Amino acid sequence: MSVDDRLLQFVHDALSAGRSREEIRATLAEAGWSKPEITESLDAFAATDFAPPVPRPRQHLTARDTFLHLLLFASLCFVAFNLVSLVHGILDLALPDPTADREERYVTDSIRWSIAALLVFTPVYAWMTHYIRRQIRRDVGQRWSPARKWLTYLALFGAALVFFGDAVYVIYSFLTGEATLRFVLKALTVALVSGAIFAFYLRDIEERADER
Repeated sequence: MSVDDRLLQFVHDALSAGRSREEIRATLAEAGWSKPEITESLDAFAATDFAPPVPRPRQHLTARDTFLHLLLFASLCFVAFNLVSLVHGILDLALPDPTADREERYVTDSIRWSIAALLVFTPVYAWMTHYIRRQIRRDVGQRWSPARKWLTYLALFGAALVFFGDAVYVIYSFLTGEATLRFVLKALTVALVSGAIFAFYLRDIEERADER
């Protein structure tokens, strides 16, 4: 969202005059400005006692930054999918379905594929996470990268959809009497993986908000 220049100028002048952020927030809300507009206008200036107010650098979307974060989140998707697939395959072998034809051979191939994918993408995800965090330590402004922000919210959205979809399917299976031990354990695996991803990136967003 692009902040109105008049709003930025007002916040700058109010901070220069020694007004507190709480006073400015309340005054702007009373004047009819929306909460996101107020928050973004205040976030445009560093929370320091220096006068005049110190503007924060504006982040721009770069091809390099987009590539790094796309690779990070793509590898996360592959790791999550194949981890779930691996656990499901192990459950299929441990709790076989007597009505399924040639299930063991199919499951064995699926497990091998999941292991191969995890051996490739887990190191990629771990290294990309380490690399990006190292870049952030060197330049804290990278923490508010537009690519990082958008892809983090997409990861949260995807994890939430999977989690709630899994919950709906479990309830439906119980209501139809089709829930077996193997099914429940598979659904629990999906819930744990998607829930862990959601919690991890939600904490990341909250930490960034606290730093602002």
